[in-house]
Amino acid sequence: MNFDKLLRIGFPALCATLTLFLGANAYSLYSAQSDYLHKVELERSVLNDALRFNTTALEKLIARYGAFKSPEDATEARKTYEILVNAFETWPSDAYSEIVGPSDYIQQKLLNIIRASNRVKPFLDTLDDQTSLNNALIILQGIESSLEQINRMATEEAGTQMAAARDSFHFQQIMQDVLIVVFLLVSLGWIWFANKRSQMLQRQADTNREHMELLEHRLNHDNVTGLINNRVFAETVRSTHDRLSAGQTLSILNIDLESRLPAINKFSLATEEAILTSTADLLRHAVDRMEGENCLARSAGKGFLLMTISDEDLGLTASVIANRIHDIFLRPIPTAVGSFLISPAIGYADSTTVERDAADIIRNADLAVSNAVNYSRRRVVTYEPAMRAEMERRTIVENALARAIEANECLPHFQPQFNLMTGRIFGVEALARWYHSELGWISPSEFIPIAERNGDIVSLGWKILETSCSEVQLLPSDLSLSVNLSVAQILSDDVVAMLDECLGRTGLPASRLKLEVTETTLMSDLRRIQTTLSELRSLGIGISLDDFGVGYSALSYLTDFDWDEIKIDRSFATKAVKDKKLRDILKMVLGIAETMGSQVLIEGIETVEQRDVLVDIGCTIGQGYLFGGPMAIDDITTLFFSDHSRSTLAGL
Repeated sequence: MNFDKLLRIGFPALCATLTLFLGANAYSLYSAQSDYLHKVELERSVLNDALRFNTTALEKLIARYGAFKSPEDATEARKTYEILVNAFETWPSDAYSEIVGPSDYIQQKLLNIIRASNRVKPFLDTLDDQTSLNNALIILQGIESSLEQINRMATEEAGTQMAAARDSFHFQQIMQDVLIVVFLLVSLGWIWFANKRSQMLQRQADTNREHMELLEHRLNHDNVTGLINNRVFAETVRSTHDRLSAGQTLSILNIDLESRLPAINKFSLATEEAILTSTADLLRHAVDRMEGENCLARSAGKGFLLMTISDEDLGLTASVIANRIHDIFLRPIPTAVGSFLISPAIGYADSTTVERDAADIIRNADLAVSNAVNYSRRRVVTYEPAMRAEMERRTIVENALARAIEANECLPHFQPQFNLMTGRIFGVEALARWYHSELGWISPSEFIPIAERNGDIVSLGWKILETSCSEVQLLPSDLSLSVNLSVAQILSDDVVAMLDECLGRTGLPASRLKLEVTETTLMSDLRRIQTTLSELRSLGIGISLDDFGVGYSALSYLTDFDWDEIKIDRSFATKAVKDKKLRDILKMVLGIAETMGSQVLIEGIETVEQRDVLVDIGCTIGQGYLFGGPMAIDDITTLFFSDHSRSTLAGL
């Protein structure tokens, strides 16, 4: 039911209509009452006239005179006769006329009565004569009979009209009562519906308020943990910072789990949310036990923010709190889907590091935790001003990287690869180098991770690959070219077609190209990557396993694919000189590679001693700063392929 229309239109219209009916009926009731009272008055007048217009008294006087011959009776009879005749002169009255209306019958009766009454007068003077007396009585009886007929007609008509007026009056009274009752019922209905509407509106208002409170809660809180979000946290920090008293310090802890959570491709999103929920519960419990003012929130990423207030005399310092929080994660975190051991990155900053804007404390804590993440630190990291300078430089580098790739500022440099037995150069490895007009040379260890994070690594990788394929053709045709292939590149659906097109466009034979992939690349999607590598190998391209011996190295990687080359990480060259066990492991790898028909290249050879030890073990090819670092193609040509002779390093 549409309460609005009913309350705004239906009931007001109905009440207005009933009010009009009540007014009209009140007027009709008043008119009916007046008419009824008037008819009553007419009936009374007719009855009075009936009593006044009769010959009974005169007949009695005449009859008594005939019996007793009393002169008084004769005199009284003549007086009564005069009164009756005078009354006839004013008769019929207005009441009679109104009751009976114009009637020829009554008019004729009246004329006959008047004529008859005139005939009585002579007999009244001769009442001593019995005949006159009898004649007078006979005439009077006739008059009385006519009067009774007229009075009866008038009285009956007056009664009928009075009864009709009374019935009309009673009907109007009933109608008035009915209308009043209906009006009251409608009014009560209006009130009832208005009350129902008010209750409905109140319920709607309560529902809307609850909905708004829910929306506000969702707007201000994290859906997974129920903690306030970083926006509300920032407002809380700002208001708290503004009312800090002397001797108080506001500290912000950033607890980051982004890089420490289980990989989504191995665990479901529900697992991640279960870990975040359980972690939030642990942190709530820890914060509830702290003294002073504290505030826990969910950060914008996969982590948490904690605000604490410390006093010179009371309360724990941010450093102590941060280390206590860190200790919480020394034990596995129990969740609904199992227990997980997670060591978060924790960074903190306090209000002593800012002068005006409280938001800087949060940003400084972000910088501290970013430092912990970037450098894989498992301890609490305190904000230092140098971190901001590092962040600003990283921002500048990140913003300039895409433009640098487009403008060909990122170019390949080539590190020579040598036969350790003959000292002859047999290949080069292309490595990305970037010279910035303002920042100068930017290390690959700085811009490569940035490129991997922001997605520029794909365009950078293809740019280096195509440029190096073109430039290497300036060198003798028997030299090979090794180029690193990133995860993003190798997981591209069109990587095989693009490489085929690149070789066709640059003219480099596929047999001269070797693509290097790391073990971490294989870990991202082993089956898919092995399929892609097989397709690349079918083009005639060599495939090299790079940085073997670092991180998650496993012998299974050596046997799961037919590698053309296995590159041993530089740490082996450094440690093999003094570590016999490492030399034995290296011999084992050389044996496996020989069985598989793969070459083994040692990276990072920097001293003659390292070269000699590696040669004694059985290593035949390598690269490192002993032979030369990454350099431009012109320097390679000048140093190793001058017009005079083809240089070797056999004398080293």
